[in-house]
Amino acid sequence: MSAHCCVVLGLLFVSLVGGSTRELIPLDAPANLTLLEIKGRQVLIEWDPVDPQSLRGSFKGYLVRTWNNVGSQVYAFPPDITRASVEFFPFSKNFITVSARNEKYVGPNSDTISFDAPQTEPNLPYVLTAFTLSNKSILIQWTRPTQPNGILLGYKVYCSEINDTSLQSKIGENSHQINDPDKFQAKLTGLKEGVRYRIGISAFNCAGESEIKTTEVLLEPHTSAEPFPPKFIYKINYTLPSRDEMCYRSSPTPVAPAEDEEQQGKGNERQEYDYYDYLIFNETKKTQAKSVEKKSTTATPEADSEKRCLVDCMVLWLPDVRNNPGEYFYLKYRLKGEKEFQVTEPEMSEDFIILRNFNACKNYEIVLTAVDGDYSTDSGILITPTKMA
Repeated sequence: MSAHCCVVLGLLFVSLVGGSTRELIPLDAPANLTLLEIKGRQVLIEWDPVDPQSLRGSFKGYLVRTWNNVGSQVYAFPPDITRASVEFFPFSKNFITVSARNEKYVGPNSDTISFDAPQTEPNLPYVLTAFTLSNKSILIQWTRPTQPNGILLGYKVYCSEINDTSLQSKIGENSHQINDPDKFQAKLTGLKEGVRYRIGISAFNCAGESEIKTTEVLLEPHTSAEPFPPKFIYKINYTLPSRDEMCYRSSPTPVAPAEDEEQQGKGNERQEYDYYDYLIFNETKKTQAKSVEKKSTTATPEADSEKRCLVDCMVLWLPDVRNNPGEYFYLKYRLKGEKEFQVTEPEMSEDFIILRNFNACKNYEIVLTAVDGDYSTDSGILITPTKMA
């Protein structure tokens, strides 16, 4: 017999002998995948074990896969586990399957189960920076949480002297709540020169509050100088959204359990709002926004139409923190075509002013004046559009 024939017979012998232990794709999918409980950030599931004979190889356990319209996770469990807790994706439609696996292959998926995951607390704002406005005032800026995990409602600002043993020691006494998820700045005043402060910021949604991001700032002596030309934004027809309305009118939007990107991109789209809408609410003092009442006029036959036009307009100061922004500001405004400006009281505490009875059916000219000691600088004139007919 030739050497070539011996090699062929040898390979045939190895194939026949080894065929009984070769790994093949498992045949059965786990049955009766069931959601038992949602608790915290996890969901408890259970499934029936597969017949070991259907594994067609060495039984290595189960793979549980969870996904929503933006991501997925896979968990591995040993063969004796048929009940397990896995994390879900908050505030979205979640899908789960389980499959058995051997040494080389994963078997067919079980039937897919789905559920609407609840909101959970957001993660904290990643960046927090403090800028000095004067020897008693600072401006803080932060970034939006990368994982809002629900309907983001706003932020809480904390401030305590650094010699306190804990930031939490004065949370109730030194906290402000900002009821706008897209407001990323706040002014803190009434601080003491030469004192170091710990500043904190947290985010909150309908499920609760995140952890607190902190930074430290030392109030140093400040020499007054001419402020750089200020900037501002405004919101006509300003209203504060109701927490109950925001939390209970919305629910996760179901999406099809398809895994292609085109299908996953549908649903769970974030509701868009006009977020030039800023308000700081002092939780401890119930500080009311400084406002200016437009002079009342004699009633006319067009009174009802005029009343529809009268709204609140919020004006937000954007301090130039790269230069000297000034310590506080005030507004000058007039109807377009009028000669004289109406002038607000200086806003010493906040970074916004609300103009009451603002006529949205007419054009206004608004100027913001930044002040630092005896120095002041005007912004350019901004002309508001008509927002109502």
